[in-house]
Amino acid sequence: MITLLQSQLAFSQCTGGNGEAYLTFNIGAQYVPRDAPVGSVIGTANNTYVYRPAKPYNCGVWDPWEVRFSENFPIVSGITLPSMESGISNATIVKTNVPGVGLIVSSEPMRSYNLVSGSPPYVPYKVTIPGWATDYPSVSARFTLVKISNDIPAGSSKIESPYSTINYWSDGRKHSIFLTGTVVRSECSLAGTPQTFIEIPMGTIRRTVFKGKDSHSQSNDVLIPLTNCTPGSYPSNQGWNYYQNANAWLRLDGARGSSVVDAGRGMLGLTPESTAKGIAVQVLRNDGVTPLPLGQTVAISQLSGSSMNIELKARYIQTSDSPMGPEPGSANARAAFTVTYK
Repeated sequence: MITLLQSQLAFSQCTGGNGEAYLTFNIGAQYVPRDAPVGSVIGTANNTYVYRPAKPYNCGVWDPWEVRFSENFPIVSGITLPSMESGISNATIVKTNVPGVGLIVSSEPMRSYNLVSGSPPYVPYKVTIPGWATDYPSVSARFTLVKISNDIPAGSSKIESPYSTINYWSDGRKHSIFLTGTVVRSECSLAGTPQTFIEIPMGTIRRTVFKGKDSHSQSNDVLIPLTNCTPGSYPSNQGWNYYQNANAWLRLDGARGSSVVDAGRGMLGLTPESTAKGIAVQVLRNDGVTPLPLGQTVAISQLSGSSMNIELKARYIQTSDSPMGPEPGSANARAAFTVTYK
């Protein structure tokens, strides 16, 4: 839970509001892809709680109104935030109890005010309210979770005590809002380590299949199985955000002696022990036509269900100019793949 204090100073003449009240605002499960960049908004930015006391706040005649965190939460600096629809560049980010998760809180001040300190509506700030006393039937707070480091734990993490409350004060009376919820890291599992080698059985191909440079064999299927997937759910109305879904991204690099022949065309050289000449292995997307670039991270597919496959194709492609085709022999290639989620 997150602790925030919204208060009027003790000498304020504001009246109204309720006596002490303890309320809970549950933001539910908020998802973040495992490898989303630092500064990404986690889940839905507009988690807004509106409090309407039985008696409206009545403030004016230079009454002070202060919104502040009720604990000395560590402030996070150096985070580049997305350009949100309401502008967020002046926001203060504080740490939560969940590693890697920060919090921005905004609370609109009264309709008319003079600034004392801070950057309203982002907490913390102080204002004074000029003019005649006016009724304010409600106060609100908006909570935005932000990725502040790559330390977000796997699975589901609870936002909990001691980060707990928002307090509004009115002439000695207050109410407290306890923020609860969970942060869920979207990803899948791989058999083995995050970087794994892949070998593709290509079978025996006759030399006569090749008719010169860039001629190629039939394609073979390549499957990389992903298990224990947590796809998550993401807002569709936040076009400014880094992600709209959790996606699997793939990077292929030459491994164990196979070098990249042409990265843009997905062409991987043979291993040193191979005896064939004038040939390479070309990796394609699942359509069997589009090369998969090597040495760079490429979006493959959106996470779906509890398990799924990354589906690719691979084929031999002639690199020599000989009209007779490549020189026969063993033709092996190896690639290391890395799967990320963002």
